[in-house]
This record gives sequence, structure tokens and C-alpha cells, in this order.
Amino acid sequence: MTEVIDQLAVIGRLLRAENVLIVSHKNPDGDTLGSAGALLHALKGLGKQAAVLCADPIPARYDYMNLELFEGQFHPGFVVAVDVASQQLFGDAISAYTHRVDLCIDHHGSNTGYADELYLKPEASATCEIMYELLTAMNVEITAQIAECIYTGLSTDTGCFLFSNTTASAHRVAADLMEAGARVQDLNTILFENKSRARMAIELVALQNLEYHFDGRCALIYLTRQHVDN
Repeated sequence: MTEVIDQLAVIGRLLRAENVLIVSHKNPDGDTLGSAGALLHALKGLGKQAAVLCADPIPARYDYMNLELFEGQFHPGFVVAVDVASQQLFGDAISAYTHRVDLCIDHHGSNTGYADELYLKPEASATCEIMYELLTAMNVEITAQIAECIYTGLSTDTGCFLFSNTTASAHRVAADLMEAGARVQDLNTILFENKSRARMAIELVALQNLEYHFDGRCALIYLTRQHVDN
């Protein structure tokens, strides 16, 4: 049965942990990778061995996080899942580890409680916001590298601070990250302005299928699987 623990307990677990495997969800987004990256660099800065595991390849646009991926370089002694609400989101490719998760750090109120211990803050804008609070409480130096990882998750989960889940706390954390050296302008370009050729092709097809109804008051865009596959 999952035990819900508080921040102090989480800090104790992380400070005692060795050979830490940090697991992200499949089809990784900025929040799961940013949380994983921030924790990875924090633990390595504390002299611990750690690595990140994901069932799917990490998109190239996140290369700036400098994630060390798990390739069997150590035997995991402690498994942490970040931003993963249920076991189904891990992906079958890494099931050998996802059924033995020691700790889950998450902001999804829908979390199913699959880990031995859970640190959950559904009021947080992103798991990266929780990670910032944890690392700060651990007296970890928020380096520019860690700041950029955290900013990635915070900005992508809030739609660059446009979504309704954006809070005053999210803005305060973002300001701290800027002061810590996060290249916010560059990251915003990478995360929100750059588009791949495939993405642009899909958007073109979508616009070509744009339909208006009810005297222009309703717009409908549709894509078929054939459009996506092509």
C-alpha cells in the first residue's frame, strides 16, 4: 500500500539513496524530463550515482539538459518516478523497473498510488515546481543547468505561463530560475517557436481541412491517421 509522505521525508529518502534510477513517462514531455534532469544533476552534484530511464527516445530539442541515460552502468538501489501518474504511462519496454518504484514525485491528482511512497502536490503547476521546492529545501545549489531543466517543465506544463494552472508561485519560481542563470529567451524559442518539418506539414494539412459552421461561430479542424502517417 502506498504511503503518502511529506517534504521532510522525501528529502531524507533522497539524501540516503544510492545508485538512483530516475524514471520518466513514455512519450516524454518537458515536465517529466525537466524533473528528471533537475534531480539527476542535483544528485550527481551531491556525489551520488544516478541516471534517467525512459521507454521512448528523448527528443533532440531537449539535448541542452545533458541527461545521462541509464544503460545498465549500475544496479539501481533506489527508483524514483517523476511526473508519472500511473504504471501504464511508463511503457512496457522498461517494465523490469517500473513495478519496483520506491518513490513517486508528482503533481497529478489522478495519481494511482503505485509507488511504495508518494509525494504529491496537485496544487503545483508542474512537477518541476515541486522539484524546485525540494532541491531548495535540500540546500542544493540551483546551477544554471538545473535551472534550465526546471524551467523547461514549468513553462511547458503552463503553456509558457498562459494556461489556467499558472499560479503566482510558478511566476516566482521562474524569476528565481532566471536569476540562477536559466537562458529563458533561448529556451522559449526552442520550446515554443521552433517547429520540425513534420510538425509544419501536419499543421498545413490541418489548416487545409479547416471548416466553419454556424455562420462562422464554430471552427472545425480534423486530421485522419492517414494524414499523420504521411
